[in-house]
Amino acid sequence: MVEKGQWDNSNVTVTNRASQDWLQYCATQEQLDTFNNDGYLIVEEALTPQIIDQLTEAVNRVEQEERKSQKLSTDAILTKFRMVVEDDIFLELLDWPKTFPLLWDILGWNIQLYISHLITYPPELDKDKVPTDGWHQDGGRPVREMERPQPRLSLKISYWLSDVDGPDCGAMQILPGSHKRDVLPSESDLNSNDILELRVKPGTAVLFDRRIWHRRGVNHSDITRKVLFFGYSYRWLRGLDYNVLPEKILAKCDPIRRQLLGDGVDIKGWWQPTDADVPLRTWIQENRGDELPIWGNT
Repeated sequence: MVEKGQWDNSNVTVTNRASQDWLQYCATQEQLDTFNNDGYLIVEEALTPQIIDQLTEAVNRVEQEERKSQKLSTDAILTKFRMVVEDDIFLELLDWPKTFPLLWDILGWNIQLYISHLITYPPELDKDKVPTDGWHQDGGRPVREMERPQPRLSLKISYWLSDVDGPDCGAMQILPGSHKRDVLPSESDLNSNDILELRVKPGTAVLFDRRIWHRRGVNHSDITRKVLFFGYSYRWLRGLDYNVLPEKILAKCDPIRRQLLGDGVDIKGWWQPTDADVPLRTWIQENRGDELPIWGNT
């Protein structure tokens, strides 16, 4: 968080490479209806082959380092948080053209990145293993403490670097529409038709409501499943990665990316944002001419 006067975005127009393409990927009404009704949205070919290669190279490096530091065997599942600071290539996903406009069309402009993490899932050694339990909603402690029904506080975007377009490749399994259910149906009430396995190709992005019940499928393939998760929430929630990222990271970013990484004028701006706190709002007003379908006008 910088002192007032050091950073003034009140009249800024951001023209980074990503922003040049944002308008052509804004959400359609059909996409908004799909997300609201089903709790997820698939964006095929969201990532280019070039960015997939760059992300995979960085992920492989991080995975190697983390397996060593965590003393994990090569066949163990690896989870690594705070991925956005591990390589500059991950900063590119913050406002990726084919997904970012969908994000702010769903949540609005007062948003931040609250979590970024990697999961790599090598092939199972036990070839008889089947998916059991594991159903959960993202959100940690707030899930237990919030009133019911739960509000939509955040969503995640998963970027798939591995090919899980087949059976038993460790694809994500979801219960479509379950973001509207606070309680998981009992196993006796679930059948195979209720479960959707998101078998997707490399470069696919999946946006999903954090409330949707989901789990990881089993990986009996011969590849390691690699997927990056970037989670976004309203700015008045505390982040899981950082509240505000280190200045050495913020210095590499334009004002909108700085907003997404927790920066702003002062703490009050998290609750009552000015234009200087939320340059994304200014960009939307200047380039699309509206305020987005959010609640209220402040």
